[in-house]
Amino acid sequence: MTIRYLTLFILVSSFFTSISMAADTLTANIDRAWGLSLGDNVTVTVDLTTIENGIDSSSLPAEKARYGTWLYLKTIDVSLEQLAFQYQIVNVPLKNTLIESPTFDIKQANGQWLVIPTTALTIGPSLAVTESAANISMKPDIEPSLISIEKQQQQRCLFIVIAGVAGLILLLWHFGWKTKHRLPFSQAVHDLSRLSWHSVTPDEAARILHTAFNRTADTVVVYGEIDTLIEQQAWLAPLSDEIKLFYQQSEQHFFARKSAQEPDITEVRKLAKACRAKEMLA
Repeated sequence: MTIRYLTLFILVSSFFTSISMAADTLTANIDRAWGLSLGDNVTVTVDLTTIENGIDSSSLPAEKARYGTWLYLKTIDVSLEQLAFQYQIVNVPLKNTLIESPTFDIKQANGQWLVIPTTALTIGPSLAVTESAANISMKPDIEPSLISIEKQQQQRCLFIVIAGVAGLILLLWHFGWKTKHRLPFSQAVHDLSRLSWHSVTPDEAARILHTAFNRTADTVVVYGEIDTLIEQQAWLAPLSDEIKLFYQQSEQHFFARKSAQEPDITEVRKLAKACRAKEMLA
């Protein structure tokens, strides 16, 4: 009697298990099953309408990964009604071959596991492979047609000649004509700037500025003739006090019985630049 009840219990359990497994059976479809080659995309769609609890997304396979020899899983589109596996064919055999999409185990929201079924598809090479393909000989490389660059070379030579002549003229102007035709105080500022790179003495700086005043007056200017200089060169009038102070210090330093303090180089340069500014506006 006990054995009969045990047998009945096993049969009932098997019946309900079969019903549960049938209810959880998934179906998969593919959008294109044949004529596929390298680089083609295919979509495997899994129907989820028979699942009541939904899918645990964390149990889905990794995206952007290769599965098997032929397929690369790009993305998985998840919705309440279906899963869409987007595959790309990344390898093909030498002849048309029937393959199957990967199978995966996924988990429902209630913790029960499901199996993603496989689908069949046919892939093959883009070109037909024949036995005579190995005997095809390679064609030699085509000889390149050279473009004449004679005109460009002539233009380059002409440009080099023009640049050289222009550079030579600029060099002569800078060290020749410009130096000879430089105004007195412009020459003084130039000489003071040039000597600033060396150990210039206050006496040398004062003589350079005196030379500028002498060239401006076209004669040797002494302290007593400053008013005459300013009358002849009216543009120096705003600087008359600074000029008189400079000549007074020079006279006391160079011509007094007891030499006074030498001129300040900074003040000499400042006066030279001020005179040059007035000279350029005259």
